[in-house]
Amino acid sequence: MKKYEKNNANIHPLSRALLFQGDNIVLCKPRNDNWFFLPGGHIESGESAKTALLRELNEEIGSGSYEIKKLIGISENSFILKEDIWQQEINLIFEAKIPSNFEIQSQEDHLEFMSLKIEDFKHCNFRPAQLKDSLINWLKDKKPFFIGLD
Repeated sequence: MKKYEKNNANIHPLSRALLFQGDNIVLCKPRNDNWFFLPGGHIESGESAKTALLRELNEEIGSGSYEIKKLIGISENSFILKEDIWQQEINLIFEAKIPSNFEIQSQEDHLEFMSLKIEDFKHCNFRPAQLKDSLINWLKDKKPFFIGLD
């Protein structure tokens, strides 16, 4: 196994899925909150983005037959984590599918999952907002996107 030096950078690389289940999109949200985001999470040292996404989906939703199709976009984002502390992340976003009959159950106490019709996605409270707009455009034209901090 390869050894990697610990990265002390404050930029978080993440792998996320625009996860389709039949004609629905699967989103996650913090428990007891009212906003949604894409499932997935941190890419660990030595891990490919695709491997990280499969691991995160299994950790968050449960073991399933996930099909990672292709990279559809990249989104840089920064936000206030707490008080005056900012977090910066770079999200690699993949189109992914899970079987229609797979029962989605949160494997993490702090997360909930929701499956909604594609046409209802534009009405949900999704963060970050600029990513939501790019995903809506991708659903129409299937053109890859890049969202920068500038």
